[in-house]
Parts: sequence; structure tokens; C-alpha cells
Amino acid sequence: MYTLVDFLRINRRRNPDVVAVSDDEGRLTHQELSDRAWSLAQGLIAAGVRPGDRVGVLTGNSNFALETFLGTLAAGAVYVPFNWRWATAELIHGIELTKPSVVLVEAEFIPSLAAAEETGIPHEFTAFRQGLEYDGLLDHAPVAPDVTVDFEDPAVILFTGGTTGFSKGVVLPHRATIVNAVNELADLGFGSGPEHVGLCTVPLFHSASLLTVFAPHYITGGTTAVLRKFTEEGFAEVVAREHVTSTFATPNMLRRLLGAGVLDRPEVKSLRQIHSGAGLLRMPDKLAIRAALPHVQIFFRYGLTEAGPMVTRLHDADIMRPELDGSIGTPYTFVEVELRDPMGNEVPDGELGEICVRGPAVMSGYFDQPAATADTVRDGWLYTGDLAVRGEGGNLFFRDRAKDMIKTGGENVYAAEIEQLLYTHPAVMECGVLGVPSEEWDEEVRAVVALRDGASADQAELQAFLRQSLAGYKIPKVFLFVSPDDMPVNPSGKIVKSKLREITGWG
Repeated sequence: MYTLVDFLRINRRRNPDVVAVSDDEGRLTHQELSDRAWSLAQGLIAAGVRPGDRVGVLTGNSNFALETFLGTLAAGAVYVPFNWRWATAELIHGIELTKPSVVLVEAEFIPSLAAAEETGIPHEFTAFRQGLEYDGLLDHAPVAPDVTVDFEDPAVILFTGGTTGFSKGVVLPHRATIVNAVNELADLGFGSGPEHVGLCTVPLFHSASLLTVFAPHYITGGTTAVLRKFTEEGFAEVVAREHVTSTFATPNMLRRLLGAGVLDRPEVKSLRQIHSGAGLLRMPDKLAIRAALPHVQIFFRYGLTEAGPMVTRLHDADIMRPELDGSIGTPYTFVEVELRDPMGNEVPDGELGEICVRGPAVMSGYFDQPAATADTVRDGWLYTGDLAVRGEGGNLFFRDRAKDMIKTGGENVYAAEIEQLLYTHPAVMECGVLGVPSEEWDEEVRAVVALRDGASADQAELQAFLRQSLAGYKIPKVFLFVSPDDMPVNPSGKIVKSKLREITGWG
């Protein structure tokens, strides 16, 4: 079975002059990218990297990120992209956990590694910084190394967001990188051919960009453009410059693009597909996207890093159906999903259950954390910790993270249920619902809301709006209104509940 390493050879032969990757600094054709990846692989091997070793990479969205990804894999090593947003202590933890033999550093982040080294990193490694050190690695013949890469070998370790302490490292084998790409191609046509140009908007240390955008476009000989940092104007510029045909953008990003009028501009009319996930995309936003880009297909999907990452998708043909508004769709072709109760039994349609996933893209485990792996993967099934209900036609409706359930007055309240409804209010741009300790109710439901530019709504209006669809105990008792810029959103577009608590002082 082929791996991404094989496509260095295949794309170099089939599509040598097609642009493979593009960033603000320039473009690399498939021939140039293959040659640089092979030279890097030879350099890593000369530096002592052996199959199965980890290669840490500290980089932003760039051609550097993608050539180091492919070069690491070609050397038979495991690619470990560190989160450039991490604090020094988090970077030290990531290095200590994965114990890379080599760390490659893009120029902008050399000070971040220096700060970690100054603080003290017990694990020893060799750093190659962009510039003369990194160029020295590339000063090797662009020849495919004589290294065997197996379908089951680990390919990447991606860090998943930690809620109680530091992040865990998710080990995904080469199998997962190919199967997820095939799912995207077979089910959604995402990146299917050399004429397609995909745009990475979220950081490449996330599976959503690295495996869901780059991988399918790469194996079909297409082009991947990367946005260094998401801004509305930056998005419009790259789409126009590279004639982008498809992109993944979080609901938060899409609302920002709509608010700035970017999707109405002629320079983004090359788009043919918009994929979204990692948040809530409800009917008002979908209608606005359709109005601005009537020729564009819209897809919504659900996934998580541990699943490789994609699990379900809602097709363009169903995206505007009112009865499916809020649905995360049905499983991809090579994914199996069951909803289970706390005892591990499958629940019938219409009942709440935990999303459990089985398939060839599921992670091998958490790196060097066997207990956490055993708790999450049981009998071949990944227990996601996410709750959903199965409705008509097998479509799943996400309810909440199990740990985000609010206990108020003896009743269970799911924050996501309230958030999904708030997003259907025309004035609401972003929202987050929290359970706040209460002597009277155990927990009191409260909401933080950012309104759209020029829109108005107050607590009484939003409470009345929710009361049309929800029981009284689910209605937030307190609404705090903030500006959209003050809503804490992580690189994958999700609102960070822990930081919401910090800025509200709600504990």
C-alpha cells in the first residue's frame, strides 16, 4: 500500500511542473518539493536520524512546514509539529514527551526555542535553525533514501488540546494519513486533481490542515496554498493570487469573512467548495454564504485528531435542509460509528449516546501514555467523549462534550444545545455557554455572547428567543455581552471555555 512518501516519486514524475505548495514567500513545483524533501531526508539521515525517530518541527504555515513534513517521512522518521502558540513550559513539555532526536526551527520561532533552552530542557537533541544550519541539511543529493516505510509505521504525532494539564501526543500511522485523504476524495471530491488548489487557513500543526487539506490535494497532484495567519484581507489575497478552488474554514472564520464582505468580492469567485467544522455553523450563516457564492458547494464535518481526524460529513445536497440544520451528517465511507451509553451498549435512534468510532484512520494511541490510550480505545473502538443523537437517515446531531454537561437543579443541560439555538438568532455572531457554581442550583447556566457588527439584542430578547424552543431550566440566567475580538478562540476555531471563565470571572 502506498504512503505519502511514495507520492514524492509519483508526483515528481506525473506533475513535475504543477505548483505543489505556495506561501507568501513563493511557490514550489512538485519536482522542486520532491527534490527538497529528498535532500532534507538525506540530510536528516546523515545527522543520525533513524527510522522511528521523532523529528520535532517548530514552524508556522509555510512551505517550510510542508517540505519538513515530507522530508521527515521520507527519512522514515515521525513528524512532530509543535504548537507555535505554546508558552515556554508547554514547548518544553512537548519536547520532553516526544523526545525528538532533531528539532527543525523556522526563522520566526528561533527565539521560542531559545527561551525553552534557556529555561532548561532535560532531553538532548540537535537543533537545525532555518538559515545556514537548515541549508546544510539540504546540501545533499535529491535522491530518495533507501528506507522502507511501512503502512503501519507511525507517521505523525499531533498534539490534542489538554483540558486538565498538558496536551497528549496522538500517534497516527501512515495508514491514517492515506485513509483520511481517500475519505475526503471519495466522499467529497476534496482536492481531486492537479487543477484543484486547496487553502490551509488553520495552523498546520492541526490535522484539519495537514491531513484534511494538504494530504488529499497532494496525493492527486494538486496545489496547496497556505495562509500564514488568518485575516479577512489575507484570505481574499491568497484566494485571488492562487485561484483557490477549495478551503476549510471554521464557522468563526466564515462569519468574519461574511461580516467583512469578502465572500461578495469577485476575487474569491474561483472557490468551488467550502468545508467547515470545529464549531457551529447554523442556517443564517449558511444562507449568507449561499447568497454570496451560489455556485459553491458547502460541506460541514465533524472529527477529532484521535480519529485521524474525520468522522462524519454533511453533504452540500443536505446542507440547506431545515430538518438537518445543526446535523454533523453521516459517517465517511471508511468510518464506523456507534452511539453508546455509559455501560458501552449501543443506544437506539433518538437517544443520547457517546460517539464511538472504529476504522483504519483511528490513532495507534497516545505517545508514551498507555493508560490514557487504554481508557480511550477499547476493543478497537475510540471513545470520543462527545455526545450525539442519531436522527432521520442516520444523520447525527452533536449535543456536547460529556464533560461539558451542566447539572442545574437536578437536570442535565448540554451547553451545545443552547449554543446551537443562539447561533440561529440573527444578531449573534459568537457565543459560549457555561455552568457556574450556584448554592441554589448546583450550577447556574450563563452565556457569553458577541453580537454581529451593527446588530443589537439584550438579555431579555435572547432569553425570550430561547424560550420558544427550550425548557425554562435551560435558559441562561445571565448573559454577558462582549466584542467579537474578546471571544477567546483557539487556532482551530473553537471557543476556549477555560479562558471564557477567566475573562468573565465566573470560576
